[in-house]
Amino acid sequence: MLDPQLLRNELDSIAAALIKRGMTLDTKAIQLLEEKRKAVQVKTEELQSLRNSRSKEIGQLKAKGEDAQVIIDEVATLKTRLEQSGNELETIQKN
Repeated sequence: MLDPQLLRNELDSIAAALIKRGMTLDTKAIQLLEEKRKAVQVKTEELQSLRNSRSKEIGQLKAKGEDAQVIIDEVATLKTRLEQSGNELETIQKN
């Protein structure tokens, strides 16, 4: 099995080596999958960052004795979106 990092960085040389052995590698499909993985990973990281900052706001509001329910509801929604994005990323990485 090839190291995913090697496949990402050396796709053309791996494809050339496989051609010498009589095999072909669908580099377009791999590149498309890698682009999708990157996009989902960035989205997941952005959601995590947003959730973290909103959670911090909740703590600050509660420390002041203010109502934080709106932000708590938003964080719950972010949690769901983050789980979905994480599952999608995991599925892509398994391929």
